[in-house]
Amino acid sequence: MSPPAAERGPSMALRGWCPSLHEPMRSGDGWLARVKPGRATLTAGAARLVAALAAGHGNGRIELTNRGNLQLRGIAEAGLRPLADALVGAGLADPDPGVERRRNLVCPPLLGHDPALDPRLPALIAALEGALADPALEAVPGKFGLALDGGGALPLDASRADILLRAEGGALRVLLDGAVETALCPWEEAVPAVSRLLRRFAAARGGVPEGVEEPRRLRDLVRREGGAALLREVGLLPGAAGPDPGSGPGSAARPGFLATAPDGRMGAFLLGLPLGRLGAAQLASLGGIAERFGDGTLRLTPWRLLVIPGVLARDASRLAGAVAAAGGIADAGDPLLRIRACPGLRGCASAGVDTEADAATLAARGLPRAGLLHLSGCAKGCAHPGPAAVTLVGETPGGEAGRYGIRRDATAREAPERRGLSIGEVADWLLGAQDRTGGQDAAQKVA
Repeated sequence: MSPPAAERGPSMALRGWCPSLHEPMRSGDGWLARVKPGRATLTAGAARLVAALAAGHGNGRIELTNRGNLQLRGIAEAGLRPLADALVGAGLADPDPGVERRRNLVCPPLLGHDPALDPRLPALIAALEGALADPALEAVPGKFGLALDGGGALPLDASRADILLRAEGGALRVLLDGAVETALCPWEEAVPAVSRLLRRFAAARGGVPEGVEEPRRLRDLVRREGGAALLREVGLLPGAAGPDPGSGPGSAARPGFLATAPDGRMGAFLLGLPLGRLGAAQLASLGGIAERFGDGTLRLTPWRLLVIPGVLARDASRLAGAVAAAGGIADAGDPLLRIRACPGLRGCASAGVDTEADAATLAARGLPRAGLLHLSGCAKGCAHPGPAAVTLVGETPGGEAGRYGIRRDATAREAPERRGLSIGEVADWLLGAQDRTGGQDAAQKVA
């Protein structure tokens, strides 16, 4: 059952809060809540249900998150409890608010379809789900997350997680966010080690001495205790650093057909959505496309892309046409794929700019041509907390509404190098920077 409205959650003005189904967040367009499909999989029937609920209890706007979740916007106060009850009843959420809050596990999107994935992965996922349901972890916040990288055709090399498990040879590598050291462990030892790490973090959250800030994420505890010390404490042997889990998605993670069968005749189709957003009718339509061309499921990814597995190569062209007709992105060169933007004025009281309209304006001019462009309505940088090649932040208090400050190779929180630019002036600046660098995008020529 959902808690009373006053207890559910703060507004978006509080940085760091992460909403869930039972603990939604107030925003400029109503309440927002997250749906976390288990194992990154949403059946066509579940897609239609979520679409109906988003339209019936909210404003029908749905966002893909970098955790592979769906975020429903504009939910009316009276719709919060019926929404939660319907999703719990459909098996798309846990009835326990604490368990649902912690149920943050990014899984391989091609589970069951990529022959390169280890057959032990489903059992490992089930065991990790059980570890996250441990009632001793009540102090673990909703931002905390795990990721499981099985490799294969779509490795999760872009997943920034508090704890990342990566299949490596016959073992699993354990990577802690913020730690230089990593550890290899046998498959059967991974879940007990993760459980000990989770409990260690939960204890640190509740047992800090006066004057010491409690860790909000695992990297805070790593900074305080040291990655090697934490690994040893849970029975793992620290070793050399493994591959960087935050290096960015591989070239395979872009719209189009991706072969998974050795003969290339069977695979998956990846599709994007403008700014990672879609309407309720679009979600229902994409579920139907998955039934028509694939295995009847949509797989969610941390790259804000959807995957339809079980697609025949010969159907890829027709599928791409259906995706485009449904408002999706099937062209890997679409500039909207290189833009991250928060809801802006349309969904957040903190914003001073219409980020969605301005993103469309830039994309219509072919911008950005390379690199990542982040449009943020305010300095919180919710859509992309990390640095981007170019970051535009709306001028709010102390600036003129509808104008941006520009930062390069920076986050939204850093000081701008230029301020007070309209979106047209931003476009001219980006194009001029490209001209000055011999046709290369400004995002690639930053000192």
